[in-house]
Amino acid sequence: MQLRPYQQTAITNVREAYQKGHRAVLVVMPTGTGKTVLFAEIARLAKGPVLVLAHRQELVEQAREKIAAWCNDVVAVEMAHRRDFTRPDGSRPKITVASIQTLRARLQDVPKDAFKIVIVDEAHHATADSYRAVLSHFSAWLLGVTATPDRSDRVPLGEIFSVVAFEYDMRAAIRDGWLCPIRSFLVQTKADFSNVRKVAGELATRDVEAILNQDLHLAEMATPIRRERGDRQTIVFAASVAHAHALTRVLNEQAGSPTFAAALDGTTAFEQRAPVLQQFRSREISVLVNCSLFTEGFDVPGIALVAIARPVLSRSFYAQMVGRGTRPAKGKHDLLVLDFVPSNCRHSLAQAVDIFAGGDDELLAMARRITAAASAAGEAIALELAMELAQQEREAQQTDVVYQLRQRDPFAVVGIDLGKHRRRHEDGERANAEQLEFFRRLGLPIDDVAKLSLRQAEALREQLLERKAVGLCTPKQAKQLVAMGVDPRDLYYDQAQELLREAKARRRHSE
Repeated sequence: MQLRPYQQTAITNVREAYQKGHRAVLVVMPTGTGKTVLFAEIARLAKGPVLVLAHRQELVEQAREKIAAWCNDVVAVEMAHRRDFTRPDGSRPKITVASIQTLRARLQDVPKDAFKIVIVDEAHHATADSYRAVLSHFSAWLLGVTATPDRSDRVPLGEIFSVVAFEYDMRAAIRDGWLCPIRSFLVQTKADFSNVRKVAGELATRDVEAILNQDLHLAEMATPIRRERGDRQTIVFAASVAHAHALTRVLNEQAGSPTFAAALDGTTAFEQRAPVLQQFRSREISVLVNCSLFTEGFDVPGIALVAIARPVLSRSFYAQMVGRGTRPAKGKHDLLVLDFVPSNCRHSLAQAVDIFAGGDDELLAMARRITAAASAAGEAIALELAMELAQQEREAQQTDVVYQLRQRDPFAVVGIDLGKHRRRHEDGERANAEQLEFFRRLGLPIDDVAKLSLRQAEALREQLLERKAVGLCTPKQAKQLVAMGVDPRDLYYDQAQELLREAKARRRHSE
């Protein structure tokens, strides 16, 4: 087995960050790009004992299995009844994977210098009190790995990690061929969330459950899941435990099979979950419906349809769900994401295209509209294509704006309409020499202002003095900016001066 190029770069960057004195570093990589392999290699290379922390039993077992295979070594587990690290005989393995809850309860049995490196899997949880208590106990180097560095509670990870050593986004991973392409399909429903409250960063579960558990909405979700599934391995994220079981019941009724779909949730014991998961992996079960149980660390590469059958506000939480289906697999061409769009909701719900748009709200709005139009026509659209079309649309609009600016009177743009004055021709004395000199210094065309009457010229001079008093750009600056395709209407003198200075520097550099 070999590291992928970006994994090798990540390891190099982590080492360099440590050498620069950063004791707590973060690596951000999307789900499916081998975060476990990355920290398994770091554990293998470490010159001392390594601890890996996870927050759920499945994640502990999965990490132990992958690290053991990668390092070809025995990996200890510290969780529940297992005490592979805190053995009475004092013997200690090099690598230990522990559940955060168990280790916090046993800190008194673990020396502060027990580990050279402490690795936090799904490191976006590291600001929780349980993690803080454990991390502050050790005098080790710290490494966090996560796919979603932004938390729904807005507590910054910078409180724990001093630097992001490496970051690799989902769009780049798809482009480079390490993740499969994603297609989005929006399903319009009649669900009305207009009166649903917002609690702890998401819509109130009880309110949502009361709506989605109605027969109409269960059928609205079950029917397109079965229709779009084809032979795709499918995972569904439900709004609550009750909703997961109700939706499973309707899916099985529609399919005419009691084993078409199965529901799992956090209340199900691990011993009961394990055989169901095995049946899903072996395709004995076609659809796995869960309530927030498999948003992290659930590795079934064959999943090719993710149905978000619940409203989601957090982009990072949504990305974790979509990440369950982004891994490549034999015979798998892409991932289809089903979003169920309510008829009415006063909150902005996350959609698949949000994952690619980042913080660009304008581009996101365009991409959302393009995705909705494709879905309305009965077509799923690739997210890369939706973003590309949105970018093309924005560039076309910007080009059009620049063209329109260049066709306009540059002085009219900032409220100085010489043409209007000329159309209102006044007899009598023309603008005097003092007025003309004032206009010349500000860059106005003398031939035009010379045609103004003395009264018109004085009114225009007062207007320009008012612009100067509030600090707005001069007519001369406005003319130059319009020629560059920049709208100067609301620009201040200093802002205009900086833009013109930058343009001059770019011209000099290109020469």
